Amino acid sequence: MNSTRMMYVRPGNLFREFIVEGNHQTVTATGRVADSHTGDGTKTLKGCLAEASEDDRRNHNRKDHVITHTIIQAGSPNAKRTDRLISGERVFYVVDVDDLGASGISTIYYAEERRDVK
Repeated sequence: MNSTRMMYVRPGNLFREFIVEGNHQTVTATGRVADSHTGDGTKTLKGCLAEASEDDRRNHNRKDHVITHTIIQAGSPNAKRTDRLISGERVFYVVDVDDLGASGISTIYYAEERRDVK
């Protein structure tokens, strides 16, 4: 089963581990709502990172976030919209999640790469 799954992977798009950090809203001292991402590194997902196509950008963009990458994971979703995924030095903001057929076979995450966040 593993060899058939790897057959469709393009060179350079190998599976990698992503650390999932959840999004929590907090109220600052001035009364403004701020988003903060927290995680201890125990919640992870293994997925294949690829550049987003024009169709993905057209169909899944949000008002403030532009889709730059897709992450395909085998199984049901481990992250939800507004979570942050970290792989090495790269940080991704999950803009949309598509659980294909709601069957738990595979999940597509539509993400924006954030170069301003470390």
